[in-house]
Amino acid sequence: MTNQRKQHQWPKGLGAAVLVLAALVDIARAATTEYVIAGDVGEAVESGEAILARPGAAPGSSHELARAPITAGRFRITGDLADGLGVVTLTAEDPDGNYMGAARFILEPGEIRIRHVNPVSGFVADGGPYNLQVIGSWQESDEYQRVLADYADVMATKADLEPGPEHDAHMAEAVRVHNEVNRTRAGALRRIALSDDDPLVSFLAIAMGGLSGTQALERLDELEAITPLPASASALRARNETLDRISARTRFIKAGDTVERFAAEGLDGDTYRLTDALAENKLVLVEFWASWCGPCRADVPNLKKAVEQYGDRGFAIFAFSLDTDREDWEDASLEDGINWINTCDLKGYDSPISEEFAVRMVPMNLLVDANGVVVDMHARGERLMERLAETLGDGG
Repeated sequence: MTNQRKQHQWPKGLGAAVLVLAALVDIARAATTEYVIAGDVGEAVESGEAILARPGAAPGSSHELARAPITAGRFRITGDLADGLGVVTLTAEDPDGNYMGAARFILEPGEIRIRHVNPVSGFVADGGPYNLQVIGSWQESDEYQRVLADYADVMATKADLEPGPEHDAHMAEAVRVHNEVNRTRAGALRRIALSDDDPLVSFLAIAMGGLSGTQALERLDELEAITPLPASASALRARNETLDRISARTRFIKAGDTVERFAAEGLDGDTYRLTDALAENKLVLVEFWASWCGPCRADVPNLKKAVEQYGDRGFAIFAFSLDTDREDWEDASLEDGINWINTCDLKGYDSPISEEFAVRMVPMNLLVDANGVVVDMHARGERLMERLAETLGDGG
C-alpha cells in the first residue's frame, strides 16, 4: 500500500452540507479559542495535581500544556487553543506524584468537565460538541455500557478471591472482558474515522486511535484533500509514520519466546549486559521507557515497590530508555530516583535494540526468567506483583 493522495468523492448533496458546517465551525473558532477544564473528582483524588498534556510526534511522547492543584477533589485549568483542536490527556496525581487516573478527550473551546465515575470507568470528560460526537456517541451506547458492566462484575469478584485456581480463572476472564471493552471502543472510533459526515470529526477519531499506521496515513491524506486540518495533525502523522516504519521491520514477541541478549551504556558510562542480570536473578523486568513518557514515569513508584519487596529474592529491573537527548534521559532518571540498571543508546525508536524487542510504544516491558524466556508482557502494578509472588514468594 502507498500513501498517495486519493480523490475523495462525496455522496450527492453531502459536500455542500459539509462546507456549510465547516464555515460555521470557522466562525465559531474565530469567536473564541479559550477553553476551561473544570474537574470535580470527589474522593478519588482529594489533593494533588492535574496535568494536561498533548501527544508528541514520537509514539508515546507527550508535551505538557498546563497543570493545576487539586483541592478537595476539584481543579480548574484555563488556556488558549493556540494549536487548534486536538486530543489531550488529563492525568491526576496524588501529593506524592503517584498516578491516580486519567481522562483522554478532545481539547476544544468552551468548558470541559472532568468527573470520576467509579474504579472501573475511571475519569471521564463531558462537554463540547466534538467530544460528544467522537466520544459520547459510543461511550454512552448500550453495547459499551454492557461490556463495561461485565468487566466491573468480574473485577469485583476477583478482588474477593484468594490466590489460587479460581482467582487465576477470574483473572483470565477479566483480561477477556477488558479486551472486549477495548474492541468495542476501537470499533466505534474506526467507524467514525472512516465516516464522511464531517472531516474534522473523522480526524479527531483517528487521533483517538480509530486508525493507525498506513490506514491512518491514507485517511489523513483523504481528509487533507477536503479541508485544512488542525496543527496537531502534523504530530499525528509523524507518530503514524514511525509506527508504520517500525511495524514493517520488527517482529512480534510473545510469552514463551527467548529474548536476545543485549548490552548498552548507563549514565555512568559503564556498559551493562542483560546476560549478567539474567545470570544473577530469577526474574528480570526488561523495561522500555523514556523521559517524555508520562505513564512510564508515573509507574516508577510501583517499580520501586517491586524492587523493595523482591530485590533480595531474585528480581531485578534492566531499563532501556528511548530518549534521543542525554540531558533529558539524565534529568528524568535523577528526578525519579531510578536505582536499577538504566541504559540508553540515544537512538530512540531507530535503535537496533528497540527494533529487536519490537517496541512500538512505551511504556513496554517483558518479564524474563533466568533462561531469557519471556514469562509475561506488560506486567505492571498489581499484575507484576502477582507474577513475582507466584515465582518468588509472597514478598511479605
